Amino acid sequence: MKRILVTGAVGQIGSELTMALRERYGNDNVLATGHRTKPSEKLLNSGPFEFIDCAVIDTIVEVVKKYNISTIYHLGAILSAVGEAKPQLAWNVNINGLYNVLEVAREYNCAVFTPSSIGAFGPSTPKDNTPQDTIQRPTTMYGVTKVAGELL
Repeated sequence: MKRILVTGAVGQIGSELTMALRERYGNDNVLATGHRTKPSEKLLNSGPFEFIDCAVIDTIVEVVKKYNISTIYHLGAILSAVGEAKPQLAWNVNINGLYNVLEVAREYNCAVFTPSSIGAFGPSTPKDNTPQDTIQRPTTMYGVTKVAGELL
């Protein structure tokens, strides 16, 4: 049976994804994680939850070992508004956090899914019939970290 870790599970997409994965794989097989934001009662009461910091690799290792994780959905990130105000924080969480997830996945043989974002593009990207390989000139720190993350 798959044992799944969702980082950023308290966020808009992460909370919905976690509930869908719990419905599909069973509540106890999907570990939701967050950094500081308190999870909703629904999320908290439907299965395991832990606070971790993806920028600190040991916190990822701890939950991967404790819950015997086989797949990581990495959604933990600093979004645009905070990223513009605190670019160093955005880089640390978004890039170093992703790097840490990838390193843990390599070490513990986990599959990884990490989404990109429309933020990876910019105003010069074609808006209609956008080709698979196209110009990426993001205008936010969040977008820059998404492009860099795609290259890891």
